[in-house]
Amino acid sequence: MAEVILKVDISPELKDKFETALDKVVKQFVRRLKFSIADEILSKSKLTEKQAFELADDLKERVAKRHGL
Repeated sequence: MAEVILKVDISPELKDKFETALDKVVKQFVRRLKFSIADEILSKSKLTEKQAFELADDLKERVAKRHGL
């Protein structure tokens, strides 16, 4: 996994606000990246939407059965 190090000089009075804002930005970036990767994978899929829903229904039934629901 790649590591990114960013050093920024922040005044002590802004440290908490900066950390909160940076955390929010990083979470949004990671979320968008995950969706981008998922879109790329799905664009190569040969399953139809109907087949995908059938697989999802089958999986739900198996999970429910395994957990006694």
